Amino acid sequence: MLPQSQVVGPQDPRRHEVEQFIADVYRKRYGASLHAFLPHLLAFRDGQGQLVAAVGMRVGSEGPLFVEQYLDEPAQALLSHREIACVGRDRIAEIGNFAATTPGVARELIVRLTDMLHAARVRWVLFAATQQLRNTLDRLHLVTVDLGEASPGRLTGDASQWGSYYQARPKVVCGNVAAGRAFLHQALKQDARPRTDSDPSLQVMVGAQ
Repeated sequence: MLPQSQVVGPQDPRRHEVEQFIADVYRKRYGASLHAFLPHLLAFRDGQGQLVAAVGMRVGSEGPLFVEQYLDEPAQALLSHREIACVGRDRIAEIGNFAATTPGVARELIVRLTDMLHAARVRWVLFAATQQLRNTLDRLHLVTVDLGEASPGRLTGDASQWGSYYQARPKVVCGNVAAGRAFLHQALKQDARPRTDSDPSLQVMVGAQ
């Protein structure tokens, strides 16, 4: 298990360090140059205090979601119209800025993230996922629902900052937090988590920005 986790807000003095860690991972993987990040960052450090993983979060009640740029209507309306769920924005969150140094650390981050979202009473999570990541989630038996293409043409900002990311064919997907958490914890109890050590897609789960 990872020895230390911390939630870093916009005004936290550790903010720049965590943002730089995320930006470095994205630059190495996609040639991206990120300058904007989700408001809440969950950061993990090893026993020496070095950053090993981070992920960004935003709840729908805090304002527009980055992934809503890719959608034709607000997230809660789309979930309702698609007969996926009828929930308020305070029960919807997006995740992104996902970066980790190893697949093993990434798995731990996913477990901690689902715990945190569940504790915050978030019921549905949205994010953009590449084809590679979607395949990985399938192998982990984490069910997601396809909500549409994550097209760079929808972005209000400069899409070039994402480097080669959009060549990885990202889609906006959503998942049920409680269901995902239950499966992950059951797998942990059985010591039977699916192995993904050879799968590099867990090292960077990007797209929710």
